[in-house]
Amino acid sequence: MEFTTDIFELFGGAYLGDFSKYMYQADAYGSVFYATLLLPVAVAFVYYIVLDHILLAKNSKWMMIGALTAVASTVISLIIAHTKLNGYVFMQNIHNADIGVDDYVTFGLITFGWAALFFALFSLIFKNFSSRCRNIPF
Repeated sequence: MEFTTDIFELFGGAYLGDFSKYMYQADAYGSVFYATLLLPVAVAFVYYIVLDHILLAKNSKWMMIGALTAVASTVISLIIAHTKLNGYVFMQNIHNADIGVDDYVTFGLITFGWAALFFALFSLIFKNFSSRCRNIPF
């Protein structure tokens, strides 16, 4: 869990105070990490292995699919984080959690970046098994 915490806090560069503290205590970073990792892996697999269609063999479509995947992963991660944080704050009877919208926005931007990076990395792996999309993105 320490590793996933470090990933989302950018190895100490994006510590968000109470938000990060309660995310860690609620054990939410693990669930968010799986959502941020597994959706891009699944979409890259489907794009290169399952579909592997000539109409998808364009850099613009790959970028659009990657961006939509990162957005979907971010939304899922924010929902997980919000649900786990609310549950933790309620169960611990914390009245002034001091978690604001800016914390969620920063966390969302971080998860978007990681999801986009994961999609790009797994694209580089899966493209070797594709016949029609082998040259996408490079």
